[in-house]
Amino acid sequence: MSRTTIDFGIDLGTTNSAIAVFTGRKDSPTDILKNDLEQDITPSAVHYRKSGEPLVGFRAKQTLTTPRLDDTAIEFKRQMGTDHLYPFKGSGQRRKPEELSAEVLKSLKGDAQQKTGEAIEAAVITVPAAFELHQCSATKNAAQLAGFKESTLLLEPTAAALAFGFNAEAAKAYWLVYDFGGGTFDATIIKAEDGTIHVVNHGGDNFLGGSDIDKALVSKIIAPRLIEEFGLEEFDWAHAGQGGRWHQAFARLKWAAEQAKIELSRKEKTSLDPDTASNLKDESTGEVVIDELDMEITRAELLRVAEPFIMRSTEIALRVLNERSLSPNAIEKVILVGGPTVALYFRDILASKLRIKLDSSGDPFTVVARGAAIFAATQKLNAGSTIVAPRGEYAVNLEHKPAGMDSAPTVGGKVSGSGRQDFTGFTLELVNTKTQWRSGRIALRPDGVFLANLHAERGDRNTFAIELLDPSGRKQKTIPDVLTYTIMIDVEKPSLVHSMGIALANNEYARFFAKGSGLPQQKNWPEPFRTVKPLKQGQSGDFLRIPIIEGENELADRNRLIKRVAIEAEHIRRDLPAGSEVDVTLKIDADHIVSLEAYVPLLDEEFKFKVDLGNRHTADADFLNEDFDNEMKRFREVKVKAAGASAGSAENLVDQVEQSPLLQDVKETLSAAQGDPDAAAKGEKLLLELKLKLDDAANALEWPALVKEAKGELADLNKVAEPNGSEEQKQKAQNLAEKIEDIIRERKPDRLRNRITQVTRLYFEIVMAQPAWWVYQFREMEKQEGKMRPQDRAARLLDQGRDCMTNNNTTGLQNVVRQLWDLLPAAAAQAAKRGYEADLIQ
Repeated sequence: MSRTTIDFGIDLGTTNSAIAVFTGRKDSPTDILKNDLEQDITPSAVHYRKSGEPLVGFRAKQTLTTPRLDDTAIEFKRQMGTDHLYPFKGSGQRRKPEELSAEVLKSLKGDAQQKTGEAIEAAVITVPAAFELHQCSATKNAAQLAGFKESTLLLEPTAAALAFGFNAEAAKAYWLVYDFGGGTFDATIIKAEDGTIHVVNHGGDNFLGGSDIDKALVSKIIAPRLIEEFGLEEFDWAHAGQGGRWHQAFARLKWAAEQAKIELSRKEKTSLDPDTASNLKDESTGEVVIDELDMEITRAELLRVAEPFIMRSTEIALRVLNERSLSPNAIEKVILVGGPTVALYFRDILASKLRIKLDSSGDPFTVVARGAAIFAATQKLNAGSTIVAPRGEYAVNLEHKPAGMDSAPTVGGKVSGSGRQDFTGFTLELVNTKTQWRSGRIALRPDGVFLANLHAERGDRNTFAIELLDPSGRKQKTIPDVLTYTIMIDVEKPSLVHSMGIALANNEYARFFAKGSGLPQQKNWPEPFRTVKPLKQGQSGDFLRIPIIEGENELADRNRLIKRVAIEAEHIRRDLPAGSEVDVTLKIDADHIVSLEAYVPLLDEEFKFKVDLGNRHTADADFLNEDFDNEMKRFREVKVKAAGASAGSAENLVDQVEQSPLLQDVKETLSAAQGDPDAAAKGEKLLLELKLKLDDAANALEWPALVKEAKGELADLNKVAEPNGSEEQKQKAQNLAEKIEDIIRERKPDRLRNRITQVTRLYFEIVMAQPAWWVYQFREMEKQEGKMRPQDRAARLLDQGRDCMTNNNTTGLQNVVRQLWDLLPAAAAQAAKRGYEADLIQ
């Protein structure tokens, strides 16, 4: 008997990983498959020996306390989907984050195969709810590199909720999954109803976890003491990167800090492990500066450095509730996930801040792997592929749900094989191998199709043998020979982690799919976009860019760029003028594969793009520091304007930025970014948060002027639309007025700016259709003649324009005015172009 569902679930964690298998038992539906050290979890650490042979897990992590630490990588999950390469000094190798993750997956796979005796080729692998598309894609690549033929991704909070709610037959409640892991944090609202759970909302931070507490313990408690006692110079994380002066010292201290943190979860004080936190060397001189270190750490000191991280997590969790207008009273329980949540001081803070009952009944270290295995039991092996049987046997291609709350589910299928085309006289019977319940013989249709209803028992996985009989009553061999069904809570189809769409030339966000939408998704934008520049056929290097982005912010450039696709001039059959229509369709499938189709009516041609997510560039420390300096300059300008304008709300927001720990966090993180890619990636994220806070302050300052501008532009539009506009243009003007009133009530500055642009565009669309407007523009051009270059061409065009006016040739006059505009000099100072260099607009 072979498996028909995936059944194996993997929690691929930042600091630790685990693998589980589904058993279907009511009291214990999954088993954790222990590693070769008989441990439930395997550290996500990879060490390469000089020979190039990898070592994974606890033994690999131990090398961080030895001179071989340069040959060991940890926490590489935080760099998933980037082009960062981890160097391994002894073997001379360099590895991508997904290659290192693949080694961890291979190790887990090998442990599972040793325990079960099975060749494991498929698994459900969990990812943080805050993971972006390129990170999900890298995780799929890692699974493929590890030898998995099939891999399904599942959000970690969903897995945790499944583990807790496996037997929640009639549950109707909201749960908050609080997942504080070693390197990432997720807060997710799960709704259980009618035997199904689904994600309502989520938020998170891919750079918030137990590892950050360890580093803070080193930098804020341990390092200051050592600096004072031993007079150490440059003793900070900025000089602890690979090749840095204190690289080995800080690696050893971080290990010791992690052990102390674990001990302080049950003790009031502890001492740093002397074997780990000794023989600290200054690598710039090779001198051992600390032979033996005897340092005591108290829980109060740990709490002082840990509390800001815990508080940040609770802020995210409460924001996730507020976004769905849910109060803490609406949540039945908080499901605790992640090793740090074991500590009582941790739970005390959560209980006081969230004011929701904490559920710690599950093992926070393995609950995600167990939930992944439960979900794996709902996923058919070789889903979507047709089974082909060897000669003399029959294939049974089944259509059924392997799990659900229905005790009498319907099963359909089609029998094929042995060259037979007509199955008249064949029968099929399904038999529960435990209870011996039988479906009765079901006659196959001539084409081999059948339909049956099962009788399933609660409390265990139901296995049904497939008995196929030929017309003479002889039993035939089938592939598969069984099917399984488990009565359990179901999961809605995978959902989109972030909203997704395209960036437009005016920095608008055309949001195709909302966060939380079920996968797969496909949408054709209801109105065609228009090009903002011409495209000359065959012109090398010329193209129309369509940036695909993901995120929740109103402005396009405040979201993550997934990929730019482009219609290239070399691939079009004729010139494409500015203002040409482009119909855009965006798709994403269940495996997070993104594609875009752009149809250009003028060319009657469709351009298809399958988006290769590839690897995002590692955050550049120099660029980030320069970007931060620019933001601080903007901050000072906003501060001066707010004070001068006496704008209360803007001043309050400026004060909040100035007093926020975020500003200090950005400074500290960027100071360590030069030699630490993890710090650089975290700094990039924190810097975006800072920009958004400054945006809020700037918007509050500009809001009164924006409202005045919008109302003035609408008044101008109404003056020209009523006497001169078509019925369609009048209706557009009315719709814009209604939308602007809504936006003003909702106080959305970015949306208001975009609507003002649309009002202006419609205004000119109407007035430019009036001959008098072109006459006015021509008269204005006559006044500018002295600024035009070349002068002789300007003179000829002005003469042509006068002739056009004499002959009432409005079309000719329009052409002349447009050419005269091109002869004027560009503005001396032009605002920097924002957005992702898009070439489409609505």
